[in-house]
Amino acid sequence: MKTLRFASLVSGPVLALPVAVLAATLAAAQPLQIHPPAAQPARPAPPAQPAAPRAPAPAPTPAPPPNAAPQASLPASHPLPPRRPADLPTGGASAPAASTGETGARPAPAAPAPAAPPPAAPPPAAAVPTNPQAALARVNAYLNGIDTLTANFLQYSGDGRQATGSLYVKRPGQLRFQYNPPSTLEIVADGRSVAIRDKKLRTQDVYSIGQTPLKFLVQDRVDLARDVKVLDVRTAPSGVVEVIFEDSSTLGGTSKVTLVYDAKANVLRQWIVVDPQGYETSVALQDVNIVPR
Repeated sequence: MKTLRFASLVSGPVLALPVAVLAATLAAAQPLQIHPPAAQPARPAPPAQPAAPRAPAPAPTPAPPPNAAPQASLPASHPLPPRRPADLPTGGASAPAASTGETGARPAPAAPAPAAPPPAAPPPAAAVPTNPQAALARVNAYLNGIDTLTANFLQYSGDGRQATGSLYVKRPGQLRFQYNPPSTLEIVADGRSVAIRDKKLRTQDVYSIGQTPLKFLVQDRVDLARDVKVLDVRTAPSGVVEVIFEDSSTLGGTSKVTLVYDAKANVLRQWIVVDPQGYETSVALQDVNIVPR
């Protein structure tokens, strides 16, 4: 708005005013010559009287008529633009607010919000153990913290056969492996013994819980370093912990068991059992749900 108003004054009456002033100045610099009539003797011209001082010219209005003649002489210097009317709104859609310096300029953009604080350290259950002792302690704590456990399982046998089913554990002592068809097996523990049933053949084999390699699932208190012979504890950067141990109290001799525990997710993923005859069975757990003690 300010730039457009100044341009209109320059292109309008302001250019006409210096021309009029210049013409008036030239006219005042030459004395007026008066010729008397021929019949009368010439008389000396009276001395020129200085012109009476004129009142100062009024300040130019914001928009004078384009053809109006000036009423009084103006100073020879270039006139300044008129004062900005107080009621003229400041700023404008076409004027950059950051460079005008006017009171109506747009405020500077707000400072960015402070960065969010860094997330808190993960809970101990999500941390990866840094040594075998810590890893073994984590596995013991996980097993001892279970009240009930439910999961689906996928079983791989040494001869290439596969079976699926569901697992239910209630500590201490109770356990059930329910196999899906076409398998007809079912494994049930009642706290003292483990029964392997074949519903098709209608047979049942019963063993002491202490003679099975799965007693770590149903014992009231688990301490792998005391109950079994730990051969190795491996921890991967991904958080997977493998605990390899031997159990000499299993039926028929010594069995080798590998527990696979995910330290980041705090969940038992798999176990692998190699029986005294070298027959290997692997059970992988899925959809594990735990009710803690």
